[in-house]
Amino acid sequence: MKTFDQFEKIAKKKKKKNLIVTVMVTLMSLGVLFIGTKMIFGRIIHDKGWEVVHTMENLEAVAFPNSNTYRWRANGGDLLHGGIKGARAKDIYGVPVYHSEYETNFSIFGINWGNSELHGRGTHYGNGLYQLKTGQKVPQFYNINAKPSEGEAFLKPTQEITDLKEMTGQLVEVAITFDKPYTLSEIESMIPDNLKTNWYWIGTKSTGDSSTWSDDSLFGTGSEGFTREEYLDPKAVDKAMADVTQNGEKLDKAITKTKTVEAFFSNLKALLRAPGDATYNNTRPRDDVEAYLKTFGHLDLTDKNQRNQLEFSGIILTGPAENFAQLENASWIYASSIGASTPNQPYYQLDKE
Repeated sequence: MKTFDQFEKIAKKKKKKNLIVTVMVTLMSLGVLFIGTKMIFGRIIHDKGWEVVHTMENLEAVAFPNSNTYRWRANGGDLLHGGIKGARAKDIYGVPVYHSEYETNFSIFGINWGNSELHGRGTHYGNGLYQLKTGQKVPQFYNINAKPSEGEAFLKPTQEITDLKEMTGQLVEVAITFDKPYTLSEIESMIPDNLKTNWYWIGTKSTGDSSTWSDDSLFGTGSEGFTREEYLDPKAVDKAMADVTQNGEKLDKAITKTKTVEAFFSNLKALLRAPGDATYNNTRPRDDVEAYLKTFGHLDLTDKNQRNQLEFSGIILTGPAENFAQLENASWIYASSIGASTPNQPYYQLDKE
């Protein structure tokens, strides 16, 4: 009997020990699983965030007239969700001016592009457009072939260059819509030297009112989009950096060798593959991109003569308000719309003097 009692105690003790081991193994397994899951989900959320950033950078290359994101930051989130917010600025004659914010949310299942907040468009007041958040005036492009459509706002083209005489001492941004498309070489000959061309609008073949379209549906490029320099051989860069790290030698001369590549067309093509496809009363702005590439996509933009054949329907100009007076009676201006502005300061390093 005594032996049986001892056996029973040993069995209970072993059972208890096995239970403890089982619990510990289970807890450790759950811990490993939790950490592994967190790492996997964290990587997915991280990648989604970068996907948003890269997509917006590609979009900004051909949209958002004279506006670029200068700072990205995380906007909350948890194990399954995340958010990205970007602050934008405009270049007003070489002076950066805060413009708007971009925000979108995402989860491990995908990116909710539909919740993107684009403050580039705003609310109508009188015949103008203003941002609700900053009160900044939004420059508008007008369609010379626009026709009123049922259910769509239709705004009369504005002529605001004459208003600039009341803005002496300020640096301003003005959207100019041409009376017809002009080639790049023609545009360069029309613009005074004391004004800066920041952005070129490809225009639209539709009859929609482009003045009401959001900034991500207005397509064109800054002058940097016509050509772009890249390292000739990425391996040479890696080798040069390795030499600096290991031997303290000067950078290999190969690192300075560059090639010029076409950026404008490649950016437009990338846009057609990107998510999102806005329509305005059956008008699809991306159709204009396809038409533009069909017309001009054969040109070699590294050749200045061919690059000058590109046609645009409008531009963004910046400069001192008083410098726009010489454009008041220009016959090639169909519409003019003032955008952002800032008081000129003596310490600014302006692009042109």
